[in-house]
Amino acid sequence: MSKRSKTSNLYLFLRKIPHLSSISRLADDLGIKVWLVGGALRDFCLNRGDDLVDFDFCVEKKTTLLVKKFARKISSKFIVLDAKEESLRVILKHKGFIYTYDFTRMRSKSFLKDLALRDFTINTLAVDLGIKNPVLQDNFGAKKDLRARVIRAVGKGVIAQDPVRILRGFAFMVNYDFRIENKTLKIMADSKGLIKKSSPERISEELFKIFKSRDSYQAIKIMSKAKIIDQVMPYIDKTRGVHQGDFHHLDVWEHSIETLRQFELLYNRKLCKNKEIISYLDEELAQGRRRIQILKLACLLHDIGKPLAKGRLKKRTIFHTHEKIGRDLAENIANGLRISLREKETLKKMIFWHLRPGYLADQITPTKRAVYRFFRDTQREGVGVVLLSLSDWRATRGPKTSEKKRKRHERIMLSLIDDYLLSQKRKPLPKLVDGYNIMNKLNLTPGPLVGQILKKIREEQALGKISVKKEAFELAKKIVRQNKDKKRGLK
Repeated sequence: MSKRSKTSNLYLFLRKIPHLSSISRLADDLGIKVWLVGGALRDFCLNRGDDLVDFDFCVEKKTTLLVKKFARKISSKFIVLDAKEESLRVILKHKGFIYTYDFTRMRSKSFLKDLALRDFTINTLAVDLGIKNPVLQDNFGAKKDLRARVIRAVGKGVIAQDPVRILRGFAFMVNYDFRIENKTLKIMADSKGLIKKSSPERISEELFKIFKSRDSYQAIKIMSKAKIIDQVMPYIDKTRGVHQGDFHHLDVWEHSIETLRQFELLYNRKLCKNKEIISYLDEELAQGRRRIQILKLACLLHDIGKPLAKGRLKKRTIFHTHEKIGRDLAENIANGLRISLREKETLKKMIFWHLRPGYLADQITPTKRAVYRFFRDTQREGVGVVLLSLSDWRATRGPKTSEKKRKRHERIMLSLIDDYLLSQKRKPLPKLVDGYNIMNKLNLTPGPLVGQILKKIREEQALGKISVKKEAFELAKKIVRQNKDKKRGLK
């Protein structure tokens, strides 16, 4: 492509950014210089600039004043990201998109020195908004590294300056299909102990960007080898080297990483072809994060409780109640990452129930009652639990594993998913009775027994055993009688 053609394309790209000309005019009125920097220009060079909504600006001075005027100009609001660094964000809703404009005061006496403080060379491209004819400035070999698909730190000190950049580098790696050059990787590994000093919210943000990739395993594998992942999530170090017996060919941690790999293989080869499963996994849980990202975290943490649960029974290695211990440890990790309540509960549920599908697979054909109770207990996360179980089993290939049992497990798991997806298309069953009906009819007071009765009625209705109010009351009377007989027997 000729130099003139590149300049023309840059001009057209800049024109597509909403209100960019307003920023330029306001800066001119204030007598200050402003540069568009970083990600947007990186993606422009990678031909990924069509749907960009996030833009970063470096401002010479008067940053807050510029942002206030710009926000007022486009009838939007602004928030302060970092008062000390004078970093602010303007958010704009425009034609169905949400755009973010981040403005940060220049951190050095010259713009070139400011660019030298950025994280990776691929993010050092810049355009001076005060120049009539736009020119793409490349002072650190960004274009060369973009062509080579290499992530390279701008300088040795930039990682220690902001340790979250370690995670950001891995997020770039898997989401852009780049590689981290060896020198930069060593800097990251040497600086890993500084990660804990960063805010949990920022750590969480970059971790989930890694899980956003269809091949996050590649990042986690390298992060594991360098023990960077241990700084992000506690308890992982305790799972390394923990032998699991003859049903497993890997220790607890390596098995957990392999479970993630197996899930991503399953998703990329099969699940991504099913629109209903994609819709389920892409459901937003909080803050733009989706169920699939929590499921990937569950793959890594599903056996986190095994070191504390490990024991011996008749010369066999056992991990009794590791799913309960794991659920509680995962809650601690989730709290440390400051993820939302809904994300945390989803993670806990996946880990706590991840053994249950295996029990169903122990039956040649699970009963309708067993399947109903599984989805009753796991609720909306049932499919996620099944997918975790599938990936867990695929990651288990010890000498005592049975290929016949593995195939049966997979067949049953896939049928469970099909059954659940079909059930979502059916009309909800009508409510036969409620708690007030039960209490009035049987002269009961509010309490656990009423809940137990309603639960049993819903189950028998779902299984087609009852269908009318009269049958519901008969079942309720039977449960009350059984409850009275049980109490008499205890006396």
